Amino acid sequence: MKNILAFSGSNNPDSINEKLVHSVIERYSKYNIRFIDLKKFDAPIFSQEILVKGIPQQIQDLYAIFKESEGFVIASPEHNGLPSAFLKNTLDWLSVITQRFFGEKPVLLLSTSPGVTGACTHLGLLSKLVPLWGGKLTATYSFGSFHDNFNLEKMEITKKDELAKLDNAFYAFVKGKPKKTNKQVVECYFKAFQSGNLEEVVQIFHPDCYIVSVKEEERPKEQLHGIYRTREASKQFLNNIVSLFETKAFTVETVVETADNLVVAKGTFSHLVKSSGKLFNSNWVQLCIVKDEMIKEYRFYEDSAALIEASTVEYA
Repeated sequence: MKNILAFSGSNNPDSINEKLVHSVIERYSKYNIRFIDLKKFDAPIFSQEILVKGIPQQIQDLYAIFKESEGFVIASPEHNGLPSAFLKNTLDWLSVITQRFFGEKPVLLLSTSPGVTGACTHLGLLSKLVPLWGGKLTATYSFGSFHDNFNLEKMEITKKDELAKLDNAFYAFVKGKPKKTNKQVVECYFKAFQSGNLEEVVQIFHPDCYIVSVKEEERPKEQLHGIYRTREASKQFLNNIVSLFETKAFTVETVVETADNLVVAKGTFSHLVKSSGKLFNSNWVQLCIVKDEMIKEYRFYEDSAALIEASTVEYA
């Protein structure tokens, strides 16, 4: 990628999101990242009355720069859970020229805030809108507690773990591969599980994942139902399934992405209980919270009474 355009969606002259953009430009200086000050392209609040007089020249100039660019790094401030009015107004004007003003090019979304969440709430909304505007969303990155974790003199993030997250996001952006939706992440999980590729299943779990199998309570190691913590523990979860059951059928009927990175799925399965030789047939519901294209929280529910019945060993 030879010509990357970077800007902040803030009209604040002392914007922390603009500072984040400059730190990105400095950190990845070997890439050709051009900063533009969006404030210099400020336009009147969009209205039909103004539109009939023509698209403001500054918006036309901005679109010409967009067309020359091969990728976009955008740091967006959050106002009441939404992008700033300033950024939205600029994008509204661009969409008059063409709805897909990003031109099918990669987009990296950034945000920061004084609070711990890093203004991540509105990135979920922008993540859904960027593809409608012709952008290939490749990654997002939210940087929390800006004033505690940013060196203003050096213009750089001071926390190593945050820099690692930023590196992952930026290099995913440079590769230009579109980011998976939360629904696609869960669908990849099901595909790997149904094909028996348990190593791939493990990698889809977040390193710090939290797994609840039917009951949210601590459990002995070999017990299937209960709580599992971390990706390493997910291996035990899968091993417990394999040791207890031989899967005869596993059907996914519905996968729905909802708010707050939650994906809800349901279906049916038929397991042969190895200890009894009986079939365990059940409906199931699965709730997943996705973070960084991995399953961070996983909850699976089934018919426990049917399992008890199928696990009963009958003696002659």
